Amino acid sequence: MPWPMVHFAVAQRLFEPGPSPAFLLGSISPDAIHAREHVTRKEKGVTHLVHEGRFPSIQTLQQACVSYLDQHRDPDWKAFVWGYFAHIYTDIRWTETLYADFEREYVGDPDKIRDTYNREVSQLEFDLLKREPWAQDALIQLRQARAFAVEPFLTQDEVSRYRDMKLAWLEEERHEPKIETMYFQETKARRFIEKTAEEITEWVAWGFPRERSVT
Repeated sequence: MPWPMVHFAVAQRLFEPGPSPAFLLGSISPDAIHAREHVTRKEKGVTHLVHEGRFPSIQTLQQACVSYLDQHRDPDWKAFVWGYFAHIYTDIRWTETLYADFEREYVGDPDKIRDTYNREVSQLEFDLLKREPWAQDALIQLRQARAFAVEPFLTQDEVSRYRDMKLAWLEEERHEPKIETMYFQETKARRFIEKTAEEITEWVAWGFPRERSVT
């Protein structure tokens, strides 16, 4: 599944002039389960509404999103929730498209496929970080965002600590593999980002905002 910079890029294309801090934090928060030690694949699936190894249907995703939106009237909460569910949808589309292509096209030791994936998406993170004019501002906004708990999945502290973990990782240049990607080229990722953002803007029935003014 894509890493934070792809989620931030989708968020950037959803709003003009840019997403709110709350939306940005929500857009990576399903992965905040990693703030716990020794997290299992099943535990991560729970925060993504995975059931019996399968992602939720779009109908289930919509129902869950609306249910969380109704929990609070706070505009930051609503932006956070939209970001959270945009993350899950983006993961679903990534798995169905770019990751499926990667698994089909991969050439090499089958035992190294996960290592190859991690190296390539790490490089993509830094390619986007260096080339997107909004990237540094997004990190500043993310640092300012107020964290929320997502009951019963995540605590406020886990969301906050995961945000800090990701910021620290992106700010450390030695994490860049400095490779030329074979499977997750920047051009492919940009097409994916554009298409996914276009699809999310159709969430009118979910109450999805078309303007940044919701926050």
